[in-house]
Amino acid sequence: MEKVWEARVFSTGATLFLIISLVVVIYCVYILKNTLSNSNSKVAKIVCIFVIATLVIINLLNINDRYTELKHAKMNAVVVEGKVENFVCSANGSDSFSVNDVYFKYPTIDTSIGYDIPKRDKGAIITHEGQFVKITYFNNNGNNIIIKIETIN
Repeated sequence: MEKVWEARVFSTGATLFLIISLVVVIYCVYILKNTLSNSNSKVAKIVCIFVIATLVIINLLNINDRYTELKHAKMNAVVVEGKVENFVCSANGSDSFSVNDVYFKYPTIDTSIGYDIPKRDKGAIITHEGQFVKITYFNNNGNNIIIKIETIN
């Protein structure tokens, strides 16, 4: 058995937003530093302080939400193992399949941590009918959200 994909708090999207936020904050600090002696740039100072505070709050809330969701997911996780059946690749990038009569459809907007790589994208794990997998998932409002995929050789 090979572990292929597992949900994390710091996914690519969350990390990218954090890096972009850091760059914006550094630029705002640079602006603040250069306008300290200039009393005419009161608006620029206020805008920079507002932007910094907003980005810090958004990032902290995002990390907390993802951590809480992942913790909840792991506490309520169920495991299913078997062959991928009824594999459908939709033209809109939404894939679906079932394993031992457990239905999965992704990507979904119900979660920020679940597996969401359609077959047509690079890095897709679920690629064909009959593939043997072990999937750890949790049910979120009727949707089975994948938090871990292992392939079985």
